[in-house]
Amino acid sequence: MPPKRKASASTSAKGSKAAKKKATPYDEFFEEYDKVMKRNPKNIGGMIIRGISNAGGEYSDEDDEDEEEEQDTSKYTAEQMSSLRYVFITQKREDKLNEMRRFILGSQANDSIMMFNTSFSYEVMDGFEEYKSRIWKKMKTPAEKFDSLFAYTYNLKNYDTWIHDHEGDMGVDEMVKGLAGMWKRLLKNDDEKLGIDAEYTRPGVVQLLKDFQSDLDMQELDFSFQ
Repeated sequence: MPPKRKASASTSAKGSKAAKKKATPYDEFFEEYDKVMKRNPKNIGGMIIRGISNAGGEYSDEDDEDEEEEQDTSKYTAEQMSSLRYVFITQKREDKLNEMRRFILGSQANDSIMMFNTSFSYEVMDGFEEYKSRIWKKMKTPAEKFDSLFAYTYNLKNYDTWIHDHEGDMGVDEMVKGLAGMWKRLLKNDDEKLGIDAEYTRPGVVQLLKDFQSDLDMQELDFSFQ
């Protein structure tokens, strides 16, 4: 089974200052988070990219409300809270996430049981060429390109069987180098042109790319998003 979508793009962060109580780092983080999110009326919520580290130092990208309710958030330190990474989601960004999911999964996008094998990896490779030559070229502004490339990359990482199940001559190296080049050029634009905020979305995307590169480094692919 492929990894599940870790958080709904329309999920707003919870956490506000409790009345008559000293604000915890958790309260302060989400007070500022809400303030920045509401600064752009087009934001409909946030997608978690990296969660709070556990006792073993591992980070989660889960945003499970039931799990959150079981945690004593008052014990989170400022350092733990500062490690959280989010990407704010607009309706256009949400639409692109759904569009790119359908693009990558193809005919099985709405299947309850999906099959992932070497054939799927070939489809991903071919899909990248189509994405570059058809979809990417239609994007006129940096903001349009950001929404599209973020959605495409998020889904590539989410449905990552192609990283592990491929043959040596499939062109994976060329694909990831091409993708990295697209990101490097795109992120040279300032936040205003990209339609993103500096506080959460840019760091969130950078973290997504670092995590993606870590997944790919395990396959000894020679490239860099940085």
